[in-house]
Amino acid sequence: MSDKRKNVWLSKELKGFTDFQSKNNEEGKDSHHSIRGDKWDQMGLKELLAGKHRRLYDSISRYQDIKIIEAKDIRMYLNEQLQFSSLDERIYHEAFVHIPMALTQKRKKVLILGGGDGLALREVLKYKDVKHVDLIDLDGHVLQAAREIPEMAEMNDRAFFDRRVNAHAMDAVKFVKENKEHYDVIIIDFPDPTVPELAKLYSAELYNILYTTLDDEGIIVCQSNSVDETPIVFWSIGRTMEASRFHTTAYHTVIPSFGDWGFQLASKKPLTSRMKRINVPHRTLPDDVGTMFKFPNKILSYKRRAVINSDNRLILHEVFNREVGEYL
Repeated sequence: MSDKRKNVWLSKELKGFTDFQSKNNEEGKDSHHSIRGDKWDQMGLKELLAGKHRRLYDSISRYQDIKIIEAKDIRMYLNEQLQFSSLDERIYHEAFVHIPMALTQKRKKVLILGGGDGLALREVLKYKDVKHVDLIDLDGHVLQAAREIPEMAEMNDRAFFDRRVNAHAMDAVKFVKENKEHYDVIIIDFPDPTVPELAKLYSAELYNILYTTLDDEGIIVCQSNSVDETPIVFWSIGRTMEASRFHTTAYHTVIPSFGDWGFQLASKKPLTSRMKRINVPHRTLPDDVGTMFKFPNKILSYKRRAVINSDNRLILHEVFNREVGEYL
């Protein structure tokens, strides 16, 4: 997962988690039992209850539904920035992978750029029609940790031991420039564009190369930062893809650890948000995934301020840091 700063749900020294959520007044219960938790609370609690966490207290009083949960998590930090928490990483990775996989007809060959923790890879490998995956991550130490640390290997379902997977410890830009293969699905999980070197990973020039790498019927998904914290960056990634001849559409989901997170889809042909059935195991996607393609008017209003990021006019890191500064 990319560099994520905001942590609205988990404290750094998390030892326990207490959350209160009420049930609907279906059985003549007191009006105090109406649901009070916001969307983030509800999604977070649902994922906590699905995990192997100890329930210290679970009762319904006259006034409310009371749950006290001891939640223990695994986290990865890169350069002191949180990459994921095991408490809610599935919300990110299931949205990241299953939406594009459901929107394409072919999934035989998949390319993952970044994602050295193997968590997006875990979701990709759920599809039996996937025959070959190339995963490119700059840091071989991350790949080694994801493969050899037992807790990490358990989290990613030992994905790197699957015969379909070829992991490469190398620069992703170098790989795609030298690569002659075509892929049905390309998953881009790059760090946030905080500095010029990282902003280049979101350039029109790189998207032009990926245009030739993608199969004519294929689809690309790119993690695209916080929808509410960096909305101009979010829309700029889509606009830059469009400048590289792609058709795009955007979607988002709420990840309790990081807030409202966005993704850009790109294809050589016009895209649709009409979803087919997702026929692999998942537990965090909404019943109506079409809601993930809808944005509040306030967020949509930032679209007109989107910029095109290119090597000749590298600007995305400046926009990013300005937005984060304004948000904080």
